[in-house]
Amino acid sequence: MAHRVEIFDRVKQAHAKLLEGYSCTAVVTQLAESKGLSRRTAQRTVQQAYALIREDIDQCNVERTDLIAQAIHLLMESARMGLAQNNPGAVVGAVSQLDKLCGLSASRR
Repeated sequence: MAHRVEIFDRVKQAHAKLLEGYSCTAVVTQLAESKGLSRRTAQRTVQQAYALIREDIDQCNVERTDLIAQAIHLLMESARMGLAQNNPGAVVGAVSQLDKLCGLSASRR
């Protein structure tokens, strides 16, 4: 059984990776491989890291509209960069995510 310090270090590492933008699956895989953990233990660690992120957001009193505005901005920037790099897949992906976030398509009304 792991000591508290080891668990704390794992959660800290997972927290940092999530904040860097890595997906949950990527963080679970990285933890399992680098720390020799089972995938289930790595998943629990990532869940604890997500709990820290939720706690941070709650303490900052961030409004949902602020997060949505930031997400819209990031998706618009992603689409712009996709256009600039002649990458239609990136543009389509960003627009698709905007549709899911904002309900832009007629079928969602």
